Amino acid sequence: MEERGGAEKLLALAYGNHPKSSSLKPEALKVMRSLREGAKNIDELAAVLGLDLKTAGGRKHFYVLMKPLRETGMVATRKSGGKTVYYLSYDGFNQFLRDIRKEAEYWLVPEAHQG
Repeated sequence: MEERGGAEKLLALAYGNHPKSSSLKPEALKVMRSLREGAKNIDELAAVLGLDLKTAGGRKHFYVLMKPLRETGMVATRKSGGKTVYYLSYDGFNQFLRDIRKEAEYWLVPEAHQG
């Protein structure tokens, strides 16, 4: 699978197509590429993104950027050495997809026996 096309599909699931959230996709791609190399702590990810976490704006931007990736299960966290470590999570994303399939079955499959 081509990296750009596949990543675009994943990011479309996470960020949708609203202009404000879509503008985060290039940075999210940087995060995903970085995490493909291995787990990173918040400071390492901030450095990849060029964010200053000491400012309120930098910290807020980081969490706004990460929220959709975490909500879809693509990125998960764990504690390691007293620090929060971010990593890619196929299992988390797979659970997200299972939940969507359940909802899709309810909403998209007409009842076999009505009435």
